[in-house]
Amino acid sequence: MASVDYLVNQFLSEDKRSLDLSNQNIGDKGAGRLAGMKSLRKVRRLSLPNNNLSDEGVKALAASEFFTNVRDLDLYGNVVGDDGVKAIVESPNFIKLKKLNLYGNLIEDEGAVAIAEAEHLSKLTHVYLNANRIRKEGVEALKNARSRTRLCHLHVDEIEEYIYEDYGEGDDD
Repeated sequence: MASVDYLVNQFLSEDKRSLDLSNQNIGDKGAGRLAGMKSLRKVRRLSLPNNNLSDEGVKALAASEFFTNVRDLDLYGNVVGDDGVKAIVESPNFIKLKKLNLYGNLIEDEGAVAIAEAEHLSKLTHVYLNANRIRKEGVEALKNARSRTRLCHLHVDEIEEYIYEDYGEGDDD
């Protein structure tokens, strides 16, 4: 892996509003380095797909005062769990977030409920949660979320895939 500083120099857009570090395997240590980079304070689109980021790395990003302008956060294909999601939704630094891509992570019902109950994410309109571990409780929370009126696009797996018929005792079928 190249150094995070080198990658930022290579992939930060000319206007400093977009940083795409897709598939760079920066890990949590790299996310921590990004979180401390003052030069990223204008970034509106932060793309970190397939970087082996866990809750620890996401917590560092969410705590960074340099990401207060981020409107589009792409964490596709990492190993983010419920604690990472909670860090995002509770962060006062991500209040401008409009699009959140968490496709293909390790998020369960607890993380989905955290998104549904988020108070800081009043501008959030697009959420991608496909290919996670969200089941009925999480899907129901998202369907009934107080934020539902502002969510234009909510993508989760079809819950029917995970519902099994409950046959009563004594049924032979």
